[in-house]
Amino acid sequence: MNQAGQSPSVLSEEANHPVQVRCYSGFKANERPLSFIVSGREFSVMDIEGSWYEEGETSGERRVCFRVRADDGDLYLLSCDEKRGDWVLRRVWRLGVFRPGR
Repeated sequence: MNQAGQSPSVLSEEANHPVQVRCYSGFKANERPLSFIVSGREFSVMDIEGSWYEEGETSGERRVCFRVRADDGDLYLLSCDEKRGDWVLRRVWRLGVFRPGR
C-alpha cells in the first residue's frame, strides 16, 4: 500500500468531461445511474459504492455525485447538475485488473 492507502496497481485519472448517462427515475428524475457511455462504449453500472451532494460555493449549483463500479471492474465518479440534468464523468479509478486486449 502507498501513503494514500491505495495498492500500487490503482491508477486514478481526473476526467471532467460530459457523459451520456441512462438513469432509473423513480421518486425523482435521475435517481441513480444504470449505464453510461464513454468514447462510444456503453458501461453498465454494477454497483453504486457511494453517493452524495455537492454545492458550488459561489454558484449555488447543486450536484448529485455517484461513485460507481462498472462492468469493466473500474470505478467511476459521475456527477449530475440537479437543475440542468447534465452529467459529467469526473474521475476514473483503474483498478489494475488484467483485461486482455486493453
